Amino acid sequence: MAYSITPLLTGVRNPDQGIMTYQKGYGKRIWLPIWAFLVQGDGHNILVDTGLDENELFTPDEFIEDTGLEPASLVDCLAKHDLTVEDIDIVVNTHLHDDHCGNNLLFSQAAFYTHPREIDFCHSPHPLDHRYDEYYIEGIDFIAVEGGAEIVPGIKVIHSPGHTLGGLSVLVETVEGPAVITGFCCNRENFPPHGPAVCPGVHLDAMAAWDSIQRVKELDVTILPLHDLGLKRIGG
Repeated sequence: MAYSITPLLTGVRNPDQGIMTYQKGYGKRIWLPIWAFLVQGDGHNILVDTGLDENELFTPDEFIEDTGLEPASLVDCLAKHDLTVEDIDIVVNTHLHDDHCGNNLLFSQAAFYTHPREIDFCHSPHPLDHRYDEYYIEGIDFIAVEGGAEIVPGIKVIHSPGHTLGGLSVLVETVEGPAVITGFCCNRENFPPHGPAVCPGVHLDAMAAWDSIQRVKELDVTILPLHDLGLKRIGG
């Protein structure tokens, strides 16, 4: 099976590059896009992550001027592709930070997948990681999946811990070849053309995060970093 992947821009923040790249880029302000990924094919409309809660949607004028991009609510993003929330049949949460599951509760008819350690941690997070909020998974009956699990033919997940305990990278077969949506927060600066990838700047376990990003880079597929500004549609 071959799928298309369409990034949907649900929000933007303006942090320091150092939150993406461990021990690199400190003091450099960046635009940090918050994407949801629409994956379509074989009769499925799948979301990998649901982006930022629309109640937190605020777009600085400078972002639009600098990039020509303008975030929208996830409902409006889907409408641009002639879809409603009822058309989404599967949601995969790479992890349960608030900007990756912020619109989960919109999708009452979808099957939800994430790693079991994410579910457990979201219910009882450590104070070091303030990005979890049980509100965003309230009432959702997740299908817990481990690394290597196939969601549907042509789409499988890879356990990518470190940034979080249960991060899942999502490997998708597209008409342009395989592509992976990372299970950890990063941008293109994490993937230099030569040498090892750069460890994510935010992590619960730096060594595990470093190992995970090396495994993703070594896949030799198209990499879609969760927070890269230059993402484009793949396939279709």
